[in-house]
Amino acid sequence: MHLGSLAPQLVNLWSLRQDIVVDPDTDPEEALLLETPWEDLRIKEPSAALREAVRRMQLGPSAIPNILASASDSPGGAEKLLDELRPLQHLVVRTLAVGAVPLLSVVPISGQARFTRLKPLLGRVCRLSRFAVIRCAPGGLSVESSLVDHKVELHHPGVMGMLGRIDGSADDFDAPHLPVVEAVRSYLVAAGVLVVADEPAGHGPGGDGPVFAEDRDPALTGWSPDELMVHSGSRRERFGRPRGAAFAQVGRMPPPPVVKPPAAADPGRPAHRITLARPDLDGPAAADASLTAVLEPGARPAVEDGELSLDRLGALLYRAARVRAMLPPADFDPAGYPTSERPYLSVDDSYALEVYVLADEGASCLPPGAYHYRPLDHCLERMGGDPGAAADLAGAARSGEAGPDGEPTVLIAISARFARAAYKFSGTAYTNVLKDVGALQQTLTLVARAMGLQSRVLPVGDADAFQRAVGMDWRVESSVGDMAISSRIPPS
Repeated sequence: MHLGSLAPQLVNLWSLRQDIVVDPDTDPEEALLLETPWEDLRIKEPSAALREAVRRMQLGPSAIPNILASASDSPGGAEKLLDELRPLQHLVVRTLAVGAVPLLSVVPISGQARFTRLKPLLGRVCRLSRFAVIRCAPGGLSVESSLVDHKVELHHPGVMGMLGRIDGSADDFDAPHLPVVEAVRSYLVAAGVLVVADEPAGHGPGGDGPVFAEDRDPALTGWSPDELMVHSGSRRERFGRPRGAAFAQVGRMPPPPVVKPPAAADPGRPAHRITLARPDLDGPAAADASLTAVLEPGARPAVEDGELSLDRLGALLYRAARVRAMLPPADFDPAGYPTSERPYLSVDDSYALEVYVLADEGASCLPPGAYHYRPLDHCLERMGGDPGAAADLAGAARSGEAGPDGEPTVLIAISARFARAAYKFSGTAYTNVLKDVGALQQTLTLVARAMGLQSRVLPVGDADAFQRAVGMDWRVESSVGDMAISSRIPPS
């Protein structure tokens, strides 16, 4: 069915979110209790009309005249009922339909959701917000934005097709379609996913085209849509999908292991493994500078300089990134999700990070190549990727150092096993990974300085080159942070 075949008999429908529970045991003479995803809502002394309206909306989409009809017996009943419904607006799904055919629904996803009044938009230029995202959804598409407290579910293919022509005025559509187009646009604007140009004629000062408030808002100019979406998804409560430690993957896949298994041996060449010496921590405990001396630039650490040798590299990895102990699953976890204890912090001890050492001819402490640090066995395992890519990455890390080009340097590349993070966390898995990266980089930096080594966190990494260097699928494990470790040579 195309949009053009719909007669413009527009109907506005209201219903409660499907996860709202109306307590059936409340006394009709007492409060009305609604259990919501955010908090229980208790309405004292509700009118009979409000109880009937809630009952109708709980059953499914109900036309507004039918809802208001329950209050028609009392003077000013409709207005009073609307006032009583106002505190419930963050629970109400608003559906636009043509007759019995639903076109779209505006669904509240936050306890602060407030649906603005529908306004006529004839002659106004609109566009989807630059922060809007269109997703696949059951039965159609959904439009969401990090800035607003509603999502819009599109039910009809004609409305889905309309999104491709929404950038303009309603005059771009044929006259028979205008009532439907205007109603759809009004709902999208009220939901906040469609924005209206400031100028009624659609042209800003100097004839530069439409001007939209969100493009000039100083609070938004620093945000890219992708960054705002990641931030909002990890920090703001949004209902409709699992979030936090939801263990959403239970039953779909086994728990990823705490420690990454060894790489599969290449039949063409023997496995190359370098066993690292385990340092005696009693020595560093007595000789290391204080935390203040390591943190403060004016303080002098006990070890002021040192050469990057294999033993020093091994000691750095042991002190900063090894597995101290394997821990059983927590009693409250709904699945077997064992964890570990390591020197750096990880959100909920998930430890989804892996450490790789990349070296070229100038490293001197290692043969050129890419090596995976195995934190339980405390060894380096040679990866079977492209040695040239590993050398290029290590060389690029050296060229950014303040010291001489001949200074021994290795690249520490930190990757994430996303399945390990996502098995427990939903909506926050990636941002948790980034927090873990910062904790690991800080730990490596502090230990390196205490050991007399030089470290530098790299602002940008080359994920594609890293994948070539280690020979892995980036969708399974990808680099998420890089730092250079080098000798600290005193000036002559």
